[in-house]
Amino acid sequence: MKNKSEIGEVDRISQLPDDVLVHIISRFTWREAIATSIISTHWRRLYTYITRLTFSTRHASKHKYVQENGSSKHMKEIYDFLASSESCRFLKEFEVNVPCLKGDNIKTWLPLVLDREVESIRTRLIYHDKAMSGYCNFPRRTLIKSKSGGLGSFAGLKSLRKLSLHSLHVDDRDVELFVSNCTTLEHLSIVGSYRLKKTSLVGHSKLKHLEISSSRNVVLIEVLDMINLVSLTCRKLQPKYSLHLNNVPKLVELNSSDQFHLQGRVLHGILPSVLDQLTHIDIRSTDLEEICIKEPPILTNLKHLKLEIKCVHGGRRTTFYHYPRHWKCPCLQKLEIKFLWRRNNVFRDTFDELFVELDEMGLYKVKPNEHLKEVTFSGFMGYRAETSLSWCLMKEAVALKELIVELCDETPDIRQSAAALAWEHFRKIAPPSVNLVII
Repeated sequence: MKNKSEIGEVDRISQLPDDVLVHIISRFTWREAIATSIISTHWRRLYTYITRLTFSTRHASKHKYVQENGSSKHMKEIYDFLASSESCRFLKEFEVNVPCLKGDNIKTWLPLVLDREVESIRTRLIYHDKAMSGYCNFPRRTLIKSKSGGLGSFAGLKSLRKLSLHSLHVDDRDVELFVSNCTTLEHLSIVGSYRLKKTSLVGHSKLKHLEISSSRNVVLIEVLDMINLVSLTCRKLQPKYSLHLNNVPKLVELNSSDQFHLQGRVLHGILPSVLDQLTHIDIRSTDLEEICIKEPPILTNLKHLKLEIKCVHGGRRTTFYHYPRHWKCPCLQKLEIKFLWRRNNVFRDTFDELFVELDEMGLYKVKPNEHLKEVTFSGFMGYRAETSLSWCLMKEAVALKELIVELCDETPDIRQSAAALAWEHFRKIAPPSVNLVII
């Protein structure tokens, strides 16, 4: 029988199958993956078979990686690693999360990534102060010239399924050419591109999820004949941007801008046939006052509505006229409302008796909703807007089964006070049949 010291010397990890070891190494950063080569002879070349490669220096100082010419070492390190004939021949997932400085460009290593049968590419470039930061553009011309057969001859474009470009500046032509050549692309996310203006995506048969956000120069998004598109996200765009959708038969989810007062115009710009398809809408607002749309469109099949509202004033009685009952969602089953109260808000009124008075006088007209089963309030602090809104919902959600109240993420004293107000208020208004959860 072996003693403890002999058992402790056994290298059981190295006895695992090579496929398992490669899977483990693929979860490391590129530096960590290379470091495994010194463990033993058996490990020496295992890192060259990794399927996932991550370059990340998220917490690095901006001065640490600056070369004499002012550009960063990151781009050269990425190129040197990929240029090695033995590195990442079986690469499937590629991720870059590094600072971007003046002189940096991805044109040296992006063709090397696309030469592999990669399935996922995620780039996130971090910009520091203006004195040192550069703006990295998508190297379309370099990609086209680097292959005799043009952009479509890259092996990666025939296997790529997910593409996420964060702070990499692409223009409308870049998107059009890249998407048209990526016949297997299912997920496209473009965040923080100042060069996008009029984006048109037409006829892509595989794309399921599309996001265009934080691109302030966008004035038009046109999505046509995309028969497999399921979700669309458009946030933090030009205040007067237009959204044109046509022949998107599978689109059911819309995540819209944080400028809620624009949603009336944006929603009215969508064809009624498309609106009828939507089952999930997630909208962020800058103020509770902006919830009301004068002539809201009818969303006949909407089942899940999610609102995130940045609130400034907690004592307004106008809340009564600006809440989701105004939306025409006859089949709504789940409603989530998250209040984001500013710290300088001093109002802490608990309940507006105006609604009770209107109800007793017969002036409050109840619109029963027989489909709404679940309501969630997040960030609850006990302000008048929250308690009044919940009272209205309890009057109308006649089939409600579950009411979830998530308390605000504040100091322990504020949370304790909010919890006391929540229990006092919701125990009075919630019917016994409703499962009340306060967390």
